[in-house]
Amino acid sequence: MIFLIVSVLVFGAVVATVVAMTAQAEERGTDSLRDRVGAKLSRLRIPTPLEIMRDTRMSAFPLLDRMLQSISASRKLEMMLYQAGASMRVGMFLLVVAAVAMVAYLIGYIVFGNLISAFACMAAGGLVLPLYMLHKRSVRMNAFAEEFPDALDLLVSALRAGISFSSALQIVADESPEPIRSEFAVVVEEQSLGIEMREALANLAKRVDTVDIKFFVTAIVLQRDTGGNLTEVLENTSRLIRDRFRILGDIKTFTAQGRLTGFILTCLPMAMAAFMIVSAPEYFLKMWERPEGRMILGVAALMQLMGGLAIRKIVDIKV
Repeated sequence: MIFLIVSVLVFGAVVATVVAMTAQAEERGTDSLRDRVGAKLSRLRIPTPLEIMRDTRMSAFPLLDRMLQSISASRKLEMMLYQAGASMRVGMFLLVVAAVAMVAYLIGYIVFGNLISAFACMAAGGLVLPLYMLHKRSVRMNAFAEEFPDALDLLVSALRAGISFSSALQIVADESPEPIRSEFAVVVEEQSLGIEMREALANLAKRVDTVDIKFFVTAIVLQRDTGGNLTEVLENTSRLIRDRFRILGDIKTFTAQGRLTGFILTCLPMAMAAFMIVSAPEYFLKMWERPEGRMILGVAALMQLMGGLAIRKIVDIKV
């Protein structure tokens, strides 16, 4: 009976995912048509009032969108998807996670034949896509942080050539690699739509989760409030960011032994357990068959996790 219910839920999740993907494709087609129509109207020079509207929907389904809008955690999930460079909405993301979790449940039930293993597979399957998005987010933010000092040097060079700050931001958006190109392009676009520079930079600091961009935005805002040489301010900010990267490199060098020790201590017990299962399964499975053995394995796994987290906390030095 449980297997039948879960099968129906899997079918419903897959159907909802397909419908959401179809609706998203239709939205892209509608947006493309709207852009073309807007381009035609702009050529006709029809006077229209300036109105900035943002598409804040979290799902193509109105009911699911209203449910997600009422949950505060949905905004954090939406920001995580944006920072990862994903184009899907929150509702689509949750539907895909549910579908993958249900498929993993079915596979676990078919392979192992018991509900405990099936639910364990469902939990593991449900974590695949969120962990992948967190990895993409980390890679994208690290790429932004690595390229940001070069973007600041380009901005300083443009300012020294006598170009205005807004035009210098446009040059950075045109010449810099991703993801700096897209983020600064959003700043330039927001400014062209009538948003103040202070608000556009504040939005940039919200979208990019790095300390360096907060240094940059704070320096620009203070310079616009108190005055001073903007080129010198940006040069000092670039120098500060490069010194911070140099210190981080030194810290990684000094903590390499600790990180390697943590990796070995974390992987060695699992590797030994896998080796024993392959080489002498009758020796290891006796511990798994008895309740006391399973309890000991669970306590050992928990202590292993706590030890790994403790070592990571020790070697994770903030600068």
